[in-house]
Amino acid sequence: MIDVIILVDQDNAEPAFANALALAFKVERISLSEADAARLDKARVVVLYSALRRQSQVSLLASILHEDRRRSDTIYVAPGSDRAGLVQAEALGIERIVPSFRSSGDVRTAVQAILNRDLSAHLAGRSPHVAKAIANGDVLYRQLGAAMRADRPLPPEILDATTRSITEATRREGLSGWLDAVKLHHSGTCRHMLTVAGNGSAFGQFLGLHNADISMITEACLLHDVGKLFIPISVLEKDGPLSEAEKRVINTHPARGAFALQRGGRSSVEVIQAVRDHHEFLDGSGYPNGINCSAIGPLTRIVTIADIYSALTEERPYKGAMPPRQAIGIMSEMKGKLDDRLFAVFRSMVLEPVFATSRGSRDEGGGARAPCLKSGRHPLDRPNQEDAA
Repeated sequence: MIDVIILVDQDNAEPAFANALALAFKVERISLSEADAARLDKARVVVLYSALRRQSQVSLLASILHEDRRRSDTIYVAPGSDRAGLVQAEALGIERIVPSFRSSGDVRTAVQAILNRDLSAHLAGRSPHVAKAIANGDVLYRQLGAAMRADRPLPPEILDATTRSITEATRREGLSGWLDAVKLHHSGTCRHMLTVAGNGSAFGQFLGLHNADISMITEACLLHDVGKLFIPISVLEKDGPLSEAEKRVINTHPARGAFALQRGGRSSVEVIQAVRDHHEFLDGSGYPNGINCSAIGPLTRIVTIADIYSALTEERPYKGAMPPRQAIGIMSEMKGKLDDRLFAVFRSMVLEPVFATSRGSRDEGGGARAPCLKSGRHPLDRPNQEDAA
């Protein structure tokens, strides 16, 4: 399913707001004359950009767009100052109307309002901890995108709130409840961000790490793909295989994300390294720099495992979701690429059904161990006396 279909008159120029929507949502543009009910049913939001000068256009819209959808899920954007289109849109029962003098940002805000309404409806009845964390994650995703595109610092308050709420949600409600709820979000890119964060946070808890380490893992997972927010959604969430040129664009995201975080001046060195290096492998076969072994820190190794597992088990437009056991089997074949010791523990977590459904981790006293990731110590190495103190 796509986020937005833009319906336009065949003779209209590309609307100014189209590019703004394409940066934030998955968008398809079609001629009003080619529209039918089946195509419109594939979109969550319909944006109508037409002068509606012909009665045949009004009749077509009435026949292919149900009254409820016209009222609830449709936005009319006037292409000019002529009031005839506004009158026709109101007659069709379209309640969300954006006059021609309003900015592209107003159209994007109207689309987001519909998507937010649907997300809230999907989360009704969920655990308040899970609902709060996903709502925070949705706001974070949008604010991160706005900050990246405007070359502004990242929003620290919502980043901290999302980190805390995801840790709380996975600790109280179990990992499977979190992953099940994340599937309800409309954006594939945001779903991946929240899925990786949930898997990473749960892994930190399963390892019995200090709360400071769990927070660092969750934050790094939330930000690991921040460089993708510079890339159009049409490429990120493309239905089919990527072209070689598109792959090259996608492969710039680790370096772009790390540079943006470094410029923002808030993120820790360890988090920036994890964002830059989460596609690197221990055998040197990864990207962007082909580093290996000791050059890859323990935080990055954790984020890489959570990222790969999440990508395998998520549903994408071009593939179904892989069962956990099958995903673990594929990762088991990545000999020399992943940290063997960490992967063995992650494998135990995934294949231990009690953990996925129970509240809390194997060791809820996450503060019992001294922090290790900030110092670069491997989570499975025994602490020395100074660390323990």
